Amino acid sequence: MHNLLVAGATILASVAGTASAKGLSFKGFPNSGTYQDVASFDLGASPKCSMKPYTYSGASAPLDEELSAIFRGPIKLKQFAVYTQASSNQKRSPRQSVHHRRHGHQHFHEHNKEIREAAEEIEKRGHGDLVTATIDGKVVSFTDTWDAPDNAAAPTAAVKAAAPKGTVTQADKAPAPKKAEPVNAGAGNWARTGYYEASSGTASGITFLANNNWKNYATLGAALGFVGADGKSVASGPSILEDCLIPDNVEFIISSDTPCVQGDSCGVTAPGVDAHHGFAGDKMFMVEFQMPLSGSGDGLNPDMPAFWLLNSKVVNTQQYDACSCWSTGCGEWDIHEVLTKGAMQGSASMHMGKNFAGTPSETFDRPTGKTMKMAAIVSSGVAHIEVLDDSQTFDTVISAATVSGFLDHPEVTEFNVLIGSPGL
Repeated sequence: MHNLLVAGATILASVAGTASAKGLSFKGFPNSGTYQDVASFDLGASPKCSMKPYTYSGASAPLDEELSAIFRGPIKLKQFAVYTQASSNQKRSPRQSVHHRRHGHQHFHEHNKEIREAAEEIEKRGHGDLVTATIDGKVVSFTDTWDAPDNAAAPTAAVKAAAPKGTVTQADKAPAPKKAEPVNAGAGNWARTGYYEASSGTASGITFLANNNWKNYATLGAALGFVGADGKSVASGPSILEDCLIPDNVEFIISSDTPCVQGDSCGVTAPGVDAHHGFAGDKMFMVEFQMPLSGSGDGLNPDMPAFWLLNSKVVNTQQYDACSCWSTGCGEWDIHEVLTKGAMQGSASMHMGKNFAGTPSETFDRPTGKTMKMAAIVSSGVAHIEVLDDSQTFDTVISAATVSGFLDHPEVTEFNVLIGSPGL
């Protein structure tokens, strides 16, 4: 093992196994830093945003901020659960706490007149228009060449806000996730705060979203909106994802069931989006999924499924263009990403701007013929990925001893992850 020290920070990756990794830990977070956060949006004749410095601190920062989970096809999501650790023997509400940093946004699914009129005006403009952003006091202009996932709706997509009165959209017919019930986990144990199970069609404490909202934010690229039960279509409200195969390069997002409200800890969100809080603090995501081979060789990201975690500030502003904190280091953690067409392995990596980033050489098997279960844990200065046994259940409470077993995976070797390079 050798460490590379750059700009005062070292990130180590610990990997169990050789051919196919069974566990992977990123350690050595910088404890504090600064990135550029969105300060405001202007949807006038020349759409732009302004940025401001945001300082973070903490053992796992900035991954201890609110995160949302993102999935890209071809993928079948069978189970999803998110947990937080109980600090005392008391009932914890599984609804996501809003004390952490996120963008504020008043219930914009009841779009106010000014935002709707501005959005309709900019919607007339086309792909390739000039966009201006003010970053760190400097005005930056660029041409909108954003490449959307395949389920980013065209500007003419029929969403409920624009549909004739009485029109029934998919979300009107599909069941919505329920509120999660409070869990008495016991001190040190991990309480489930959100859950989805495909075969039974049940979900609680979470919201399914996608970058499909062109109606209110066309010029700066598709923005966040509710996604239908098929994981692709535009929806007017929350739906539960069906037990289905998500096609190549179609992406959907899972955030909490708590909408952002103007002035709360969400901070600034893009006007008109269905912004929701993510999952804050120390947390654990448990996921069961399959990544079948599609055989496709066409389009963007063909036969390249992925599962990653992203600072929720990014999805609530502009995931695939300049008006977000992503490029300056607010945090993306790739858990299992297939990087080349039809590959049988997936990689994990960190993207945190110029502060630090890295992709270990070890990979995870791609689960093509059967499902795989994985856990991604952010806790006390460690970001850990664990390949779970097929017998692992996603119970309401996961014991502290079980999670400690994940974090203290035996036969782990440590190696350096590059620091100081752009996390792009």
